[in-house]
Amino acid sequence: MRLATWNINSLKVRLARVEEWLGDARPDVLCLQETKLADGAFPAMAFAALGYESACWGGDGRWNGVAILSRVGLDDVVAGFDPAVQGTGPCDEYTGGVLSEPRLLSATCGASG
Repeated sequence: MRLATWNINSLKVRLARVEEWLGDARPDVLCLQETKLADGAFPAMAFAALGYESACWGGDGRWNGVAILSRVGLDDVVAGFDPAVQGTGPCDEYTGGVLSEPRLLSATCGASG
């Protein structure tokens, strides 16, 4: 499986570049950070046309925003830290407020059956 990450620093500005790169590099999964797009403005249809399922979360139009694009399946998407693991680590007192910040999106990609 080919996995890539990209701090895109505004998907709106770089969408054409991402589409071109996906066509050339054909990663199985691409993780994006700093999309800086509101979730409703995320170009899921553009990525679907290239054969990628997508999930996005946490963009407000100016800051933040993460996304996962996958051409090998996208299941079990969790936005933020999984509630099942909260309260299980030694640093929970410190991270309590951080656990809800829009900076983490996870999913299962490429699972078979």
